[in-house]
Amino acid sequence: MAAGAAVGLVLLAIACAWLAHRAGIAQERMALLEAQAEQGFLTPPSTSRSVRVNLESGRTISLGGGTPERLEVHLDARSNRFNLFRVAIARDDGTAVLHFDRLQRDSNGEIRFALNSTLLPPGRYTIRVEGFTWRGETVPVGRIGLTVAR
Repeated sequence: MAAGAAVGLVLLAIACAWLAHRAGIAQERMALLEAQAEQGFLTPPSTSRSVRVNLESGRTISLGGGTPERLEVHLDARSNRFNLFRVAIARDDGTAVLHFDRLQRDSNGEIRFALNSTLLPPGRYTIRVEGFTWRGETVPVGRIGLTVAR
């Protein structure tokens, strides 16, 4: 009985030490995030430009490259098959970065959204556009490339 109690106390002490260690990591992470929030996560763009892209072209657009920039993307979505769209941005390694769900095209037949160049780290990305069917299922419509530079 005494040996079982001793083992239980040792396990309890190990669990408490592990929790204290994890709490310290969490506090350090919180301090880092608070410092970033004080500085601001995004830098205001100094320039702004618009890009019109046909989804069938497979074109690659660029963002950034010097001063912070705002890029307004106009995707041609004149298909009568879909009224709602999903736009997903992923790094080339497949990691999802941004996701716009249930976007409607405007009266010009375009899907519009804007990006700040300081939002994404430098690298290559893929913008994937899918249309929603009447059942709520998604069907691929097209994809384009995005290159972000600093």
